[in-house]
Amino acid sequence: MAPLRCGLLDLEPHPMKALSLSAVLILSLSGCATQDFVRETVAPVQTQVGDLSQRVKAQDEGLKALDGRVKGSEERILALQKEAQARAAAAGQVREPGFAMSTLLSDDKIKFAHGRALLTPEAKAELDQLLARLKAENKPVYLEIQGHTDATGTPAYNQQLGQQRADAVRQHLALAGMPLHRIATISYGESSPMADNRSAEGRSLNRRVQLVVMR
Repeated sequence: MAPLRCGLLDLEPHPMKALSLSAVLILSLSGCATQDFVRETVAPVQTQVGDLSQRVKAQDEGLKALDGRVKGSEERILALQKEAQARAAAAGQVREPGFAMSTLLSDDKIKFAHGRALLTPEAKAELDQLLARLKAENKPVYLEIQGHTDATGTPAYNQQLGQQRADAVRQHLALAGMPLHRIATISYGESSPMADNRSAEGRSLNRRVQLVVMR
């Protein structure tokens, strides 16, 4: 078949031009497909990754803040323990004229169940005997009630439990007639054991309240 001609223009299809045009069309279509893929698939994934990174960053910041608060609490607990140990040592070495006597109320007289601060009838009777003796002497005295625990549980928990035990004794003495302004309480928690906490017997002895009577 003869090629068509129009004036000086040759309208016969040129093989190389056809290939070039095909390549351009393919590249154009490929580019469009790639843009669509990026827009529909890659872009949402990148957005999700960005959101996830922000959440991880926020969680990291929250954990750092929590660590700071925990560290601060531990430091306060350690400070309280050191203060309690110093006061316990001082109470055991008091020799001033104002010191009258120290009465130890432990498991052989006041029985505290594990994790409890309730006074038994026997414990209340022991406290009543002590108060009756003080009233018979008819001298103004001051009481320091020291609460102690075994080493079971966290230091913070034991600090609170020791205070609850001391407060229970304070409340009973106040109801029995001891003026509140003459009673002070303090918790030593687990910081001042009188026996080895590794045995059940030792832990039982450490669950105690000690009353220091001073004039």
